[in-house]
Amino acid sequence: MNEQEKLFADEFVFRYFNSNESNGRVLAVQAAIYTGYKLPTDVSAADAEAQKIYNKPAVKEYIENEVSELRDKLQLEQRRYLWKDIKTMTIGEPDDWDHHGVIRA
Repeated sequence: MNEQEKLFADEFVFRYFNSNESNGRVLAVQAAIYTGYKLPTDVSAADAEAQKIYNKPAVKEYIENEVSELRDKLQLEQRRYLWKDIKTMTIGEPDDWDHHGVIRA
């Protein structure tokens, strides 16, 4: 897997967990565009090109492993509490953070 394919795979996983989009084909197109792939302007052709990237064995295996690993890190109930807490967080601008990831008071 080359560097751009890894960027694509990481972006796909990020969007999979953090996007309102549930269609994997759309996520693949979005990830491809975000990571610099030049897709055709025709929607069907763009979808086909993004799927070619996604379906490369190394890319697909990497994505499946990352999704599985992230799901395994927390049990369902732990994820529920985590999302509940995240929804109540207020995050400042990056300049408001110190070097340890803590928001400055």
